[in-house]
Amino acid sequence: MMKKVAALLATLTMALSLAACGGEPTVNSDVSLGEDSSAASASSAASASTAEGNVAEHTVEAIQERGKLIVATESQYAPFEFKDVEGNIIGLDPSIMQALADDLGVELEIMDIAFDGVVPAVQSGAADIALAGLSATEERKQSIDFSDLYFEGGQVLLVPEGQEETYTQISDLDGKTIATQKGTIQQTLLEEQFPNATANLLPQFPAAVMELVAGNCDAVMIDKVSAEQYVKNYEGIGISTLAIEADESGFCAGVMKGNTSLQEFINEKIAEYKESGKISEWYVEATEKASELGIE
Repeated sequence: MMKKVAALLATLTMALSLAACGGEPTVNSDVSLGEDSSAASASSAASASTAEGNVAEHTVEAIQERGKLIVATESQYAPFEFKDVEGNIIGLDPSIMQALADDLGVELEIMDIAFDGVVPAVQSGAADIALAGLSATEERKQSIDFSDLYFEGGQVLLVPEGQEETYTQISDLDGKTIATQKGTIQQTLLEEQFPNATANLLPQFPAAVMELVAGNCDAVMIDKVSAEQYVKNYEGIGISTLAIEADESGFCAGVMKGNTSLQEFINEKIAEYKESGKISEWYVEATEKASELGIE
């Protein structure tokens, strides 16, 4: 059957255990936290969906004066952001976060909260940047501004192995159950493109994949990069040939609306990181580490 069912179950257990712990949010080991980096502040940021922060407090100059860059994410999305065995948040996005902080000459604080709180955290001013595998959807653009793409991808359906060519059109999934993570671009696409399917919305993607493995759903909607990692490491699943149409086919960083200072800085750095090959290097490192930990 699966190569690493036990490893994934252990990982899910560890993630739940870590999420239940109080105290300061987990950060990379070389990051120093300030006194205001409590889990309570992260929780309040997630609930401040309509609050609007002060742009002047989140410009490049303001961040440098403060001496700290605060980035909101959710550490349950390997290889983009996930936790190592010591509880440090690692992955492609944390590598970008650290590089941005280094280029700003400040410390990095990672605010680890539920995915649906990431955009509100930036909107309310609890965080400077959102980096959490975010697609720049039209709905999110109403709340925050986005950088250029730092990672391009697409959306696919994971299905049981042998059924990769079973679904040739959307209507073939009428009455079927499709799992995905709630609050994501995948949920939006699922609801828009598969109106006659049953949506099984779960807190994280690993739980959605486990539903597929257990036979509790017919497919999982997920980004192509993550899907490829799951297929490499778990027997019994494949990628459907059915095409998923998505205008938002990549990931961006999010900043407070009107924060052109930080937006332009991030765009400049993204271009540099791409040109130098750092984005590709960080991505390879992240996928290899996720594979090593068995939490793709």
